[in-house]
Amino acid sequence: VHTPVGRDGNGEYTAATKGCFDVIDGATPLVLAEISKQPLRPFGTGSTAFHIADYGTADAGTSLGLLSKMVRAHRDRVGDDTKEIVLHYEDQVTNEWQSVFNHVLGINSVSDAYDNPIETPYALGNVFVEACGV
Repeated sequence: VHTPVGRDGNGEYTAATKGCFDVIDGATPLVLAEISKQPLRPFGTGSTAFHIADYGTADAGTSLGLLSKMVRAHRDRVGDDTKEIVLHYEDQVTNEWQSVFNHVLGINSVSDAYDNPIETPYALGNVFVEACGV
């Protein structure tokens, strides 16, 4: 069982983990290439939203930059800057869920391990958040 780093709500895991940022940055081109290959549903078939899942979320800070890029990539692909996006966050019940929402909703700003600010996908508008495991 994962034990949260620091006090729940402070997002200290993100602040202490350079390696995750490096791995996610390395995987970003692959993820964005896959988004460009996803089949598009005809209007009126299935959910109108595009769904993105973050498995093993931790405090959600390390993946925010990638998720923002994914939201933009899908919206660019369909030519709709207001396309509805649903982010699903999955982790253990003992996870730092307060930190997840503080990061995702922009209550706490996030910087990467190199002190660069990271945009939250929620700030892009029409992005909905669901946490699984809470």
